[in-house]
Amino acid sequence: MPDPLARRADAIHQTLIVMEQDAEADDLFALGYLIPQVPLVMEMVEYDPENVVPEDFDDVFLEWLNNAFADDAMSQHDQDHIRQLWDQARRQSNAA
Repeated sequence: MPDPLARRADAIHQTLIVMEQDAEADDLFALGYLIPQVPLVMEMVEYDPENVVPEDFDDVFLEWLNNAFADDAMSQHDQDHIRQLWDQARRQSNAA
């Protein structure tokens, strides 16, 4: 059976990588922060593939991201920029 969370994570991860290839210099830090977070979330999350939908990954990732910001003492400006690129990656992954 296909794993909806893993498929969604892979799609977003690939979108972020493509975004990084075409990124402006101002976006490189934020994308460099986001890209490795996706596989980390998938390593840590516990779930039953039969009981999730792809969009559940977005919720799990956002919760993870908010905790990571707190742990990393991330500035509000950097948090906002990272969230903006996260939202862009989500939209692009949805359109693909």
